[in-house]
Order: sequence, then C-alpha cells, then structure tokens
Amino acid sequence: FREDYNITIKGGKIPVPLRSWKEANFAKEITDIIEKIGYKEPTPIQRQAIPIGMQNRDIIGVAETGSGKTLAFLIPLLSWIRTMPKIDNYSDDASDQGPYAVILAPTRELAQQIEEETNKFGVPLGIRTVVVVGGLSREEQGFRLRQGCEIVIATPGRLVDVLENRYLVLNQCTYVVMDEADRMIDMGFEGDV
Repeated sequence: FREDYNITIKGGKIPVPLRSWKEANFAKEITDIIEKIGYKEPTPIQRQAIPIGMQNRDIIGVAETGSGKTLAFLIPLLSWIRTMPKIDNYSDDASDQGPYAVILAPTRELAQQIEEETNKFGVPLGIRTVVVVGGLSREEQGFRLRQGCEIVIATPGRLVDVLENRYLVLNQCTYVVMDEADRMIDMGFEGDV
C-alpha cells in the first residue's frame, strides 16, 4: 500500500496508513466536517501522517505543495484539542490560559491559508484560532490573544514579538507544528525558531 502511494517511512512501530476516511476512527464531528467539505479520500501524506499524529508522536512530513499537508497535521491537532478544557474567554486575561498549540509558518500568506483551513474545522468544533503575523496591528492581535484561543498561528518574528511584549504566554502549549520549517531557516528565522 505504501509503495502504491510512494510513502517512505523511518522509525519504529509506525501505524498502518489510512485507506479511507471511514477507517480513521475520528470523532463523529470531525468525520462530519470532512464529509461536508467534500474531501473524498486522504492524500498520501494524510494517509500516513494522520495515524502517527493521532498517537501524539513527533513526525516530519515531506510532500509537495498542494498535497494536503495542512490537513495532515490539523486533524490530529484538532482531535487532541477537543479533549482539553475550553479556554475561558470570560476571565480577566484569558491569554494566561492558552494556547494549547502553536503553528509556525514562514510567511503571513501561508499563516492565513492555514487559518482558513483550521477555521473550516475549528469554528464548528468551538476551537478558536488567532493569527499573529507582521503587517497587521499588533494591538489588535494582542486584544484577540487576551480573549483566549486554543491555537495560535504565527510567523516566527511576530510570535517572538508578542511573547516579549507579554501579549501571550505558552505555559499550556504542548503541541507545536512548524510548517515549511526548512523555508523558515532559509529565510533567516533559525534563531527565532
């Protein structure tokens, strides 16, 4: 099956790839969203990365642009966040409660694309996302962070900025995704990453 889809793996005790969404055993809400959006079959990166991610294991996935990498890391991430207590956005400063996850992207455009895909699932699941990128008002982003969120999607430089200015703490963050990490390093963000 892996040969049919050109999937190469390294490591021990790797779970078998998904053959279909139906055998994935996701929560019904996630399966319903996949159906509603119209994703027919998992792509090769999704077939292998999702079962690994669902085991909360580290993974490095390499695939072409447009191959479905974002969904490959989002489904395990959202499945995990569903099991966590909601961030209380009614406290005086909810920013000290979250986020549970940070997704780093090299550019504002990619961060916004990830936000769009995340919101397709996150909004119906009640999972809040805040994008923290340059070129947009830091104060507005800080205001949204203080309201609380479960996921922060950020570029490295702006993430460092909001951390240094105490708009955000990462005390509860236990899930980190680095989308296009090689590109972030090539762009000079190695220190920030």
